[in-house]
Amino acid sequence: MIKRLIIFVLVLCCVSSVSAQNVDYTIFEYDGFIPIVHINKQAASLQSSLFPDMYNNRSVERDMKWVNRNDSVLSGFWSEKGDTILHVLRELSGLEWYETEFDIYLIKFYTSKGSGNPVILPLGGIHNGSLIEAPPESFCQKLNLIYQMAKRMLDQPWRDEDSSFLSIMSHPLMNQTLFRRDNLAMLLALATANNVMGLDLTYEAYESDFWEDKFPGRTIFETYFKDKWVLSPEYPLLAWVEGEQWNSKLVRATRIPRRQKKAIATSPESFVAGLPIKGQFGFSVKYDENNYLEVDKIDMYRLAYACGLREGDKIRRVDNKYIKNQKNLIEKIFQTFDDGGSTLRLIRQGETIDIIIQPLLLPSWEDDIYFDEYYEENEFDTSYDTLLDNYQYPYEDSSDY
Repeated sequence: MIKRLIIFVLVLCCVSSVSAQNVDYTIFEYDGFIPIVHINKQAASLQSSLFPDMYNNRSVERDMKWVNRNDSVLSGFWSEKGDTILHVLRELSGLEWYETEFDIYLIKFYTSKGSGNPVILPLGGIHNGSLIEAPPESFCQKLNLIYQMAKRMLDQPWRDEDSSFLSIMSHPLMNQTLFRRDNLAMLLALATANNVMGLDLTYEAYESDFWEDKFPGRTIFETYFKDKWVLSPEYPLLAWVEGEQWNSKLVRATRIPRRQKKAIATSPESFVAGLPIKGQFGFSVKYDENNYLEVDKIDMYRLAYACGLREGDKIRRVDNKYIKNQKNLIEKIFQTFDDGGSTLRLIRQGETIDIIIQPLLLPSWEDDIYFDEYYEENEFDTSYDTLLDNYQYPYEDSSDY
């Protein structure tokens, strides 16, 4: 009996040593406000609106039943760690939660690894055109959940009615672009994951093939942010951003890509010819040879471009509804614009894709950061200019910039 007991204890010790994580827990004050967050596994209408052609001959209800059978990892993780994640995001960002309640939508297919606003996570795969990529492994999916919640956290200053975060809202690093806001969200996500998942699993997830492929800002992230901006409750992300000068090398390296290499304009035009100067979306359409609405002109400094619309896109549907003309197109976009955004079904270079037009706070065209008025041509190392010029953006040719 004693021998069996000794063997049992040794087995328990071995199991504990295998499952133990090197968790870097920090002392957090869990007395701040956090929102109520629900796991929503009944998003059939959202799933069908994203891929209307697919569900002409496929059951969306069956796919949602599949989600309910395969959600245990993420649902269990959120049930156990969700409140902790929300608290740690609050402490390490230096921001406050202003939303009182929102949902995390679990669906089978999505057009990317996920979305932060609304929070959408695909369990079955990433569906782009005719290709379906496999979903990430469980630990990578957990990091994805934290990453999308970090992006949601960085949206909170725009909900502050008192505008107490006006300085953080206007900083160029808070622009919702590939190498700026996405990099800040990854920094916040990794710091949060270290305290929730442990250093070992967080490192394994970040170094995985999935995140190698799905995090295009990685080179700049590792050069300027990773292991350099160390987040803590005493010096959170907000403090790092506010301490970064608007004309710094980091801001230059993460700037919005340009259409083409050319001399810096001394007096840039404030509009795109043919577009209304004060139009909210900043694009116009025309009829193509097949009588489809095609994006004719688009302003790269206004909302539609920031949300992913490009010149030459053929717009087929808005929220799974066919459109008749430009007036009807804008009306349909506005119907759901403030309620999670409007889903546009597009044909781009022969591929069918979806984008979401949603409210974003963008700097105006007058902002210096768009035209680099701070910089002399030889003032900084330009190695990252080449990276920006050559980076292949999803669904588009880099020459579009």
